[in-house]
Amino acid sequence: MKKLLVYYASTLVGYLSESDNQELCFSYTNDWLINDAAIALSPDIYLSDQLFSGDVVESFFGNLLPEGDVLDFISQAIHISSSNVFGLLERFGGDTAGAFSILPEGLEPSDTPHYLPVSKNKIKEWFQQTKGLPLNINGEQSRMSLSGAQDKMTVFIDANNTISIPLGAAPSTHIIKPSINHRLDVPHTAINEVLIMTLAKKIKLLVAETRYDPELCAAIITRYDREIVQGKLRRLHQIDLCQTLGLPSNKKYEAEGGPSLVDCIDAVLKQSSQPAKDKKRLIEWVVFNILVGNMDSHAKNLSVMTVANKKELTPFYDLVCTAVYPNLSQKFAFKIGSENRPDWIMRRHWERFANDIATKPQFVINIITDMIHRIDKSLPIVVSQLKVMSSADEILMIEKIDKIINTAISKMQSRISR
Repeated sequence: MKKLLVYYASTLVGYLSESDNQELCFSYTNDWLINDAAIALSPDIYLSDQLFSGDVVESFFGNLLPEGDVLDFISQAIHISSSNVFGLLERFGGDTAGAFSILPEGLEPSDTPHYLPVSKNKIKEWFQQTKGLPLNINGEQSRMSLSGAQDKMTVFIDANNTISIPLGAAPSTHIIKPSINHRLDVPHTAINEVLIMTLAKKIKLLVAETRYDPELCAAIITRYDREIVQGKLRRLHQIDLCQTLGLPSNKKYEAEGGPSLVDCIDAVLKQSSQPAKDKKRLIEWVVFNILVGNMDSHAKNLSVMTVANKKELTPFYDLVCTAVYPNLSQKFAFKIGSENRPDWIMRRHWERFANDIATKPQFVINIITDMIHRIDKSLPIVVSQLKVMSSADEILMIEKIDKIINTAISKMQSRISR
C-alpha cells in the first residue's frame, strides 16, 4: 500500500495512506506514541495505536491544501484531481501550516534545510504564471502548501532580507500575498490587508506581523507558527477550526452549514489553556471585524496553537476590509445575536451574543466602546504611514477604507449608547 510519511521536524510521527476504496487512513508510529513530546494531529486524531480513517482524516489533511481557483490551477498543472488529497500532499506537503511536514516514501527531512535564493522579479513571474507556485525549479522540488483561496507563497527571509524558496521539507518563515490580479472588482487587496492588520496591531490586538512591499505589491506576513530554538527554525503545531471540528474547507462559512460564532468560540475554549483570556480575544476579533468591514471571517480564520504543551488562540490573520468591494457580500460571515447585516446589528444583538457565550452583556459593550476609542485614535496614524509608501490608486483605496471604518464607528457608537 502506498503511503506518505508525516514528520515533526526530523521525527517520524505516522503514516498517511489510502485504502482500496481510496479512503484516507492515518496511524501513528509506536515511537511517536511513547515520545514525551508527542502531540496529536487534532482532537479527532488523538494519540492512539488505532487506524484512523474517514472524514476526520480527510478534513485534517484536506484543510492543509489551497481552495477554489488556486486548487483548480494546481490540479490541472500537475494532472492530479483537485479531490485527490493524497496525491496533492504527496507533491506539496513538505511545508504546510503548523508543525507537520508530509513527504513521499524515500524522502526525509534533511538535518540541513535546503533553500533556493530567488529575486523579487522571479517571485513576480511565478505569481503571474503559476499563482506563486515555483513549479519549474530544476532538481529538488519546492513542496509548499497553504490553505485559502488566494495566491500566496511561502518563503524563507534571512537577517539580510534575502528571500529564498524552501525545498523539500525545509520550513519557511514568511508568507507573500500579492494583490489579487485575476479579479478587477477586488483591487489592491495587499495594501488593504496591510492597513487592517497594521491597525489591529496598533490597537494592541495580537496579530501576525505584516508589512507592505511596494516592489512586489504584496503583503509580507511573518509566520507565527515558526520559532527559532538554539539557532534552528522550528515549526509550531496549529490547527484551524475546520480541522478542530472535523469539517472540510467547503463548510467554513456558517451560511453553508458550517459552525456558528458560538460553535467557534466553544471549540476554542474547549481546547484553550487560558479560556478567559482567549474568550476576550475572540470577542475583540468579532468587534474589530465588524468595525473594519471584514465580512469574510470564517472558521478557517481562527486557529489554536500548541506552545510549550499549552494550547492558545493564535495571533489573528487574514484581516481585510471586504466591505470596500461592492461585488463581495456585505453580510457578516457569522450571525451576531441572530443578525448578520451590519446595518441591522443593534445593542440588543450584542447583548444576545453575550448571553449566548455566557458573558455579561456589559462586558461586551465595554469592549466595543474601548475598541472604538482605540481605532479612532490609531486609524489616522496608520493611514498616514501607509500613504507614504503607496501609489496614487492605492492611496484612493486607503481613503475609501478609512471612510468605511469611520462610518462604522459612528454607527456603532449611536447603536450601543442608551
